[in-house]
Amino acid sequence: MIDRRPAPSRSALASLAAAACACALLAGCGTPARPLESSITDMESLQLRSWLSPQLRRNIDLLPVTGGQETSRWWGSRINAMTLNQTYQESFRRLGLMPDVPDTGRYQLQVEVLALAQPNVPVLPEVALSIRYTLTERAAGGGKVLYQRTLRTTQKAGIDDSLNPTEQLRIATESALRNNIADLVRELASLALPT
Repeated sequence: MIDRRPAPSRSALASLAAAACACALLAGCGTPARPLESSITDMESLQLRSWLSPQLRRNIDLLPVTGGQETSRWWGSRINAMTLNQTYQESFRRLGLMPDVPDTGRYQLQVEVLALAQPNVPVLPEVALSIRYTLTERAAGGGKVLYQRTLRTTQKAGIDDSLNPTEQLRIATESALRNNIADLVRELASLALPT
């Protein structure tokens, strides 16, 4: 049997190719991490709060978080400085660590994002995040360092999270940051702080 349908015209093929390119570009656009999705969840905060010592509650002032990067409009999922600061403030509020009046806590926490590693090909992406934390006692002329450590967390995202590879990358990035904050809180909870 002979197929008698006409062959597609060049203009139809060109239109189809242009549509495919547009879809590929849209799927590859960068989507920045979001503060609320990167923050400790209410459920996590309930569990983590029970481990915190009374010395830490309402006693940690956050210094401005450094190391943020803007997301490229073409690719990736970075965490900019504003999102980082909002994420830490929201997480510490939920955990009851921030003082009611700013700059009155007994301790100061410095947070510096050192590295955010993401794959070039976003098929089931795994993201790695390294953040250095320094907790100091507030004192005139510089306080004593009570805790300093770099924490590294990794997180994968897959088809269960989203069918869009760019969204998978954003979700993995947000989860890596959230897990890093949770690891920090667990370590702070184990500190032997002076009373």
